[in-house]
Amino acid sequence: MITQSELAKILGITRTTVARALNGSKNIKPETKERVLKLASELGYEKNYLGSSLAIKEKKVIIALIVKSINEEYSKQLKNGLRDFEEEVKAYGIKIKIIETDINEVDSQIETLNKILEKKIHGLIIIPLDKVRIKKILQPLKNEVSIVSVGKQLFEDALYIDSRYHKSGRIAAEVLGNISKPNKKILIIDGGDDRISSKDYLTGFYEKIIEFNREYIGPISIENLLENKEEVLKYLSDDIGSIYINRFAPEIIEYLKPLNKTKFKFVTNGFNQKIRGLIESGEVVATISEDFYNQGYTAGKRVFELLYKTNLKRPQEYKTKIDILFKESLD
Repeated sequence: MITQSELAKILGITRTTVARALNGSKNIKPETKERVLKLASELGYEKNYLGSSLAIKEKKVIIALIVKSINEEYSKQLKNGLRDFEEEVKAYGIKIKIIETDINEVDSQIETLNKILEKKIHGLIIIPLDKVRIKKILQPLKNEVSIVSVGKQLFEDALYIDSRYHKSGRIAAEVLGNISKPNKKILIIDGGDDRISSKDYLTGFYEKIIEFNREYIGPISIENLLENKEEVLKYLSDDIGSIYINRFAPEIIEYLKPLNKTKFKFVTNGFNQKIRGLIESGEVVATISEDFYNQGYTAGKRVFELLYKTNLKRPQEYKTKIDILFKESLD
């Protein structure tokens, strides 16, 4: 019987794209979906849910406790990945309930987690904002609940999705370092710690830019950057040629645009519609973005494998794919 991987190889696309088409996901181009379904029909593809020996007698409840941030694309793609996987294994009675809390509300996530654990659940996918407190809460439940964390590893022996934010920061520095004018400095703005990615972005960027042996200013920390955008203007001297901002970059660039302060070269991390627009208009040269969709999809898959003890030999971590997006890369 033909497999999804074989279909993907024949069509020259990823297995995930094939899965999206077969599961009726909206997150795929119609023409690509049509090609996949046509070939699947021709070759007699049938879904295989790891064999009939896993017949379902009890529905499994998986909670995905994720965060909502100013980057709407982040949570949107995570949810798309989770929902597509849920659709793929619906024959098992798997139900993935997605709960979002605000990225800036650490206590709210803790309260929500405690409330979730008052009821019986079989699996938990979590993006931990406060690793120490969440680890303490989940420690007694390690053997009762199948747990997969995204972005941070909670326990040494636990599965997690490595979002590779530090690596993304290093790549951003490599791109910006190569396109910056040698006689100009690179301004590094620290927009704060979002407890998920921005601190790792900054650390990775700073480490790599030092290796370039280029002149730079910063990192300059601006408290509450989103409310104090004008503070950036103090550092836009004539010797600055490029700017890197680890958090709220598109909002700051949009603020600078009407002030005619976008002559600088910008490289960002992450991806959303604002960043897309800034790349298309030329304000941003490139962005470095993690594959949010597959973080969600793979997190669901890993919990499923834990629940059904498929004994597949998997590494403890799944390393997220990283994309470098220039104007020509955009669909």
